[in-house]
Amino acid sequence: MNVKITCSTILSLVVFASSSAFALPTQVIHQDTPACDPLFIPTLVDEIGDFTVFPADEALGHLDLGLANPVCTATDLPFIPDALVSIRNLTGRDLQEVWYIADKETTITNFDGEANDIAFAPLQEAFRLDHDISDPFGTHHPLVFESGPFDGIWQAGEEWRFVLQDYTNTLGLAPDAITSRGVGDASFDLAGVASPSSGSIIAIPSIPEPASAVLALLGMSLSAFVVRRQRS
Repeated sequence: MNVKITCSTILSLVVFASSSAFALPTQVIHQDTPACDPLFIPTLVDEIGDFTVFPADEALGHLDLGLANPVCTATDLPFIPDALVSIRNLTGRDLQEVWYIADKETTITNFDGEANDIAFAPLQEAFRLDHDISDPFGTHHPLVFESGPFDGIWQAGEEWRFVLQDYTNTLGLAPDAITSRGVGDASFDLAGVASPSSGSIIAIPSIPEPASAVLALLGMSLSAFVVRRQRS
């Protein structure tokens, strides 16, 4: 019994493995605005939220840590307090890029642009969670603390703290209410399970080095081939 393993087969396996990292993919649309820093979000992302509502591989813990200092002074309103939010990565995987998108009831002034679920216009304030290490050329650094390496990679189990400048919410929700599924205007509540949310965290997972991924999948393919040969 002959089994031919080609480069295209391995590439397909790599793509499949990478795409399967998105447990429940979310599609968003974004628009850059001349506010703080430029905004770019890929269309396909993963929404990460409250561990009592979201699947285990999309879960985070969250806390409202009280007041913070402004992080985008050009747009700061001194008479409105700034909020400090803590999020902990409970997904079991490292996340390469992370963004915050406000729900429609939330207003902030430290946004890089607008973003929303792809079915809606990009009208909700959004920004990338970064600091002077992960974004050395930017001027807006809402990410002010990492419990792990200060590298802009949200590692599994790591706590991040970020600022929502001039945070207000018409429903009176806490700034860390990252509880319901759906981004922006698509955010909805699960009856009896979740409270309304004030915003969403979206991210893309870290992808293994191509060589490592190929070698790992090649090993899996060869192992399967050996098993089939032994059974034939």
